[in-house]
Amino acid sequence: MLLCKTLAVRIPPVTRFYHSVPFDPKPFPFSRFEPCCPSNEAAAPNGYVPCRNHPIPDVLGKKIDMSEDMTRPSSTLRHLVACVGPDALEWTRSKVEAVPGGILHTIQNTENQWLRAHTPTKQEKEEGRLVLTTVTEKPSHSPNQTDILLFPEFKIITTTTTQKDTLESNSNLYQVLSSIWQNPHNPLSSVDWQDMEADTVVLVCTHARRDLRCGKIGPLIIEEFNRVIKEKGLQGKVEVWGTSHFGGITMEYIHVYIFIFYLHLFPSSV
Repeated sequence: MLLCKTLAVRIPPVTRFYHSVPFDPKPFPFSRFEPCCPSNEAAAPNGYVPCRNHPIPDVLGKKIDMSEDMTRPSSTLRHLVACVGPDALEWTRSKVEAVPGGILHTIQNTENQWLRAHTPTKQEKEEGRLVLTTVTEKPSHSPNQTDILLFPEFKIITTTTTQKDTLESNSNLYQVLSSIWQNPHNPLSSVDWQDMEADTVVLVCTHARRDLRCGKIGPLIIEEFNRVIKEKGLQGKVEVWGTSHFGGITMEYIHVYIFIFYLHLFPSSV
């Protein structure tokens, strides 16, 4: 099994109860990444040793930082995740928001239009950077609609798929986004949304078009997560999905590591 460094996002207490998921809060007692089944090959100058059970191209392994601590991201207040499925056009782009007619492209255009109308202050612009937006391989419930996962609220907002460049101002998604753009610190007013069933969501970067290290190794991590989830009987409580590049957080550091994932935890009790 490949060990990794993680970015854990914990959220403030809210009125909700779920069963506790048995994650060990203690850090792994390892100073570097270690393969579960090391091959007989000599270690590369960076310390990389191939793993027999989880082979990856040596050219990628030799570009991984095996020793330095990962720089933690800035405080991300909101995370919006669009459920586009595994075959969406977004995965063919290094920047998923660059797909014309795609949901992130539409959201970006809508935000730009909103910003032009509201003329945000310098502080509001800085706070806007605290919102992370990605896509995931998780499919939406309907082919004609796109599910948007909203963290830390653990809510699902469904929006109708259109070819328009901007969102309708009376849509649920627009109401939520405009509130976030106004002030991401404020709690959101209730709209027509649904609770997520899982109380833990792991989003692993599998964005091969952006970086092959994530594209090759991310699926191996997801496979191992799902194996353990099934073994521990945590289906329905824990979800693991591939996601796009986490643009906007420590971009100069993010892909020098073997891969990266975001961990969203809902509190087990109030």
